[in-house]
Amino acid sequence: YVDAIVQKKHASSENGALTNMVDRSEITGDVILIADRGYESYNNMAHIQEKGWKYLIRIKDFQQYNSGILHGFELPNQEEFDIDINLTVTRKQTNKIKELLKDKNHYRKIAHSKTFDYLPKTSRKADPAVMYAIPFRIVRFPVSENAYEVVVTNLDKKDFPSELLKQLYAKRWGIETSFRDLKYTIGLLHFHSKKVEHILQEIYARLIMYNFSELITSHVIIEKKNRKHEYKANFSVAAHICREFLLGINTPPDIEALIARYITPIRPGRSRPRDMKIKQAISFMYRVA
Repeated sequence: YVDAIVQKKHASSENGALTNMVDRSEITGDVILIADRGYESYNNMAHIQEKGWKYLIRIKDFQQYNSGILHGFELPNQEEFDIDINLTVTRKQTNKIKELLKDKNHYRKIAHSKTFDYLPKTSRKADPAVMYAIPFRIVRFPVSENAYEVVVTNLDKKDFPSELLKQLYAKRWGIETSFRDLKYTIGLLHFHSKKVEHILQEIYARLIMYNFSELITSHVIIEKKNRKHEYKANFSVAAHICREFLLGINTPPDIEALIARYITPIRPGRSRPRDMKIKQAISFMYRVA
């Protein structure tokens, strides 16, 4: 983890956090930002585009949902497709703009209530129409025999065909597993503090602890033997060992060898239903009572 934004619950905005992180990021060079369906937004796409980055964002399938950025587009009635869209967005609604908006695949009006940072929030009738161009691809591909996903991207079609986009998006699974380790293995679900500044201290301490554990574990060499599966270090045990190391219990020469003793098999292709229930952070303040 190289950046973090902590927000108050009633003022939280994942999309706002994303655009802030993108704008202030010092990462340069070739970047592909991969995001899940919760970041489906023209404003997010515009910020990434202005940064000079590429993006690959999963979006709602228009054949299953009546909402999302694909709503209103005239798309092929096919199971698989890969089409280019040169979209121009505006907030104006003059008679001339209304005529343009009839071309649904090239023009789109963004309501004043919707966040889009590259168009004026308000304008007088006499003000000229401000337009913003967002070129992208809409790609629909199969992920199983009867399931499909739709992504939006500004990656070049020649260099990144649909099959490669599918492989790229699959790499995002590492983000999901890292969140699981951060919350449950490192313990980000539980706070000992009550004051805001102390809770922030706990959050950043756990992020640093995760980064340290991941850095050490990534250098552990697992011996290749005649086994059925590939193996990797058990991160739960590795984090515990790293915690003991920071407390001075384990010495540096032993830590990687000790982690290498505890391994777990890698089983690709496994899946399970997602538990979509919201899990609240748990405070330890009940101990005071």
